This record gives sequence, C-alpha cells and structure tokens, in this order.
Amino acid sequence: MVTPPQRGLTLIELLTTLVILSVLVSLAAPSFSRMLTEQRLRQATNELRISMVTARAEAIKRGETVAVLPRGSTWASGWCVESDAAASACSGNVIQEFIPPEPVALSTEAAIKFNAWGRASGCPQLALSAPTAGGVCEVCVSVKTDGRVITEPGSCDGFCPELDTDLAWAGACP
Repeated sequence: MVTPPQRGLTLIELLTTLVILSVLVSLAAPSFSRMLTEQRLRQATNELRISMVTARAEAIKRGETVAVLPRGSTWASGWCVESDAAASACSGNVIQEFIPPEPVALSTEAAIKFNAWGRASGCPQLALSAPTAGGVCEVCVSVKTDGRVITEPGSCDGFCPELDTDLAWAGACP
C-alpha cells in the first residue's frame, strides 16, 4: 500500500520560523518607536506652525492683535489662536485650537501675540520635545520679529535665528 505524502509543517519548522520572526520584530521595534515619536513631534510642530501662520494672517486681516495662547494653565494641554489680545488662556473667541499627541511636551514663557501688521514682539521661542528610547527629540520653533516662523532641530538657545532653516528635521532626534 502506498501512503500519500504528508502535507504541512512539522513542529520543528514552525518553531524555527517563530524564533526567526521574533528576532526580526525585536530588532525593528526600537526604530519603529523612534519613528512614531518623531512623527508625533513633526505633527505637533506643523500644527504649531499652522497656528502661528493663522494668528498672523488673522491679525493682518482684522487689523488687531491676535494671540496664540495655552489651552489651559500650561502649554502641555494644547494651544489656541485667540482674537482676544487681553486673554492669558483660551476663552470664548477661539479661532483655532489644537491638542498635541501624548508624548510631546511644549514649553514657552508666555503667549505669542501678533499685532495688526503681522509682527511679533521680541523673538518668541517654543521648545517641543518627545522622549525616545535613545534620548529626547527636540525642535525649536521661533517667531522672528517680522512674523516668520522658523523651525530648527535641537533645543532653543534664546537667540533669534538669522538663517531660515525652515523645516530642518535632521538632528531632531539623537
């Protein structure tokens, strides 16, 4: 009597495949988590840039001061574009609002206000950061006195940037 050939996998073949797959996944996981963190930081930075540009455009359009303000007592809970220049946090005159993704932290001293000509006073800087397995990803968003928004990798040094390094992501993560 002829026996038909067996079809399928043996237990040894299945276990070998699972071991190889688990090794590959464990190698890819750290870089994948870093990529996700960097994407969240990019999203928050782009949304902040959009809010700044919106505030500047609204200030010019309305002919009055428009501010980017923290959503609560701190910037960590998000921010809004507010037409009430006297407000210190988001209130009833919100034009635009954003809540950053969870691991992204945002720090700055105060509200950023654009006057009727679209100019910001001083050179406000906002530091965005997000922790990764290998350290911390940091991006500095600066608003030049003429109202242009500049993005630079790394921490904010307190000096207004001279060169326009718009959306320079190289070096944001260690």
